[in-house]
Amino acid sequence: MSRVLLKSLRLKNIRSYKHGEIEFPRGIILFEGDVGSGKSSILYAIEFALFGLGDMRADSLLRMGEDKGEVELEFKVGKNLYKVKRSLIRRKDSISQGKGYLECNGTREVLSPTELKERILQILNFKESPRPRASSVIFRYAVFTPQEEMKAILNLKPEDRLQTLRRAFGIEEYKLAKDNLR
Repeated sequence: MSRVLLKSLRLKNIRSYKHGEIEFPRGIILFEGDVGSGKSSILYAIEFALFGLGDMRADSLLRMGEDKGEVELEFKVGKNLYKVKRSLIRRKDSISQGKGYLECNGTREVLSPTELKERILQILNFKESPRPRASSVIFRYAVFTPQEEMKAILNLKPEDRLQTLRRAFGIEEYKLAKDNLR
């Protein structure tokens, strides 16, 4: 995994945000606020910007009553500055992802949602499934674990909890290698 420095996030019609812009300070970030104040919306927006919908439902991400939404995330990996933009579009009975772009040091490339995810996984060096409907296990468990999911993990049997963490951090192959060595 590569070290990622979040720079800024811009939201339009995402969950509780009609419009929003956040400049992230350098260092560790703590989101604090009352229930419903938008903390999870920010984290879901970051996840969507990086990985697409994955296992998220588009209708829970697009602000109610709106036909279009978008997220733009600026982040740094090494010496490279990236900007990724993803969008949601409501059509008659469904909501889908529109094309987006990935910009690296000012050079922009328009990509499909699948292409964006593949490229982001390469940039971040995440060894995860590039399938569009697959969520990012690393992001979901290392950066942002929704409260109910964390509760479920903590209530697992110790071996199952350990296996979940191994999968989340991509270290299950070390256990397999150790077992095979025996």
